[in-house]
Amino acid sequence: MIFRLLTLVACVVFAASAQAQSRDLLMAIEQAANNGQAGEVLAYGQPALVVPVQNRPCMTVGVVYQERKHQRGGPRIDNYQVCPGAEPERINEVSPALPDDPQFKQVVQMAIRSALRYGIQHRDWNDYRLDIRRLSAVDSYGCAQVETIVSSEGMLVSYNVGRLCP
Repeated sequence: MIFRLLTLVACVVFAASAQAQSRDLLMAIEQAANNGQAGEVLAYGQPALVVPVQNRPCMTVGVVYQERKHQRGGPRIDNYQVCPGAEPERINEVSPALPDDPQFKQVVQMAIRSALRYGIQHRDWNDYRLDIRRLSAVDSYGCAQVETIVSSEGMLVSYNVGRLCP
């Protein structure tokens, strides 16, 4: 009897904490959609990034879970659709993989160089969209902090921030 009671209490506490965390995640998703900026959140007890993808009329926000650094196929990404006046809704599809194509890699390098020069760059390649933005001033070597968002079919495929050089 006491064991059942303790089990029931543990289940209620776990469900309440999971709901609170998911509420925090939904708030972070809505905030990213509203301000167009990536951010960080604790999602289900682990760090995650929320990354907006520019779509109209509804935004997509990708949640990149940071559970393991060297996962096969990259980190897990869940995509959510955020429409005005509605709660974020999870998209039950898997994001396409990054293409392993020399031409795609060349387009990415050209877009990064343009973003280093001009501050921001948008490029389309087949079904992929690149949104690259310089986050810091360029140093004497031409290097800067750069944010790179790759999306396809309205879903986040890849997100990276790092120091890049031409």
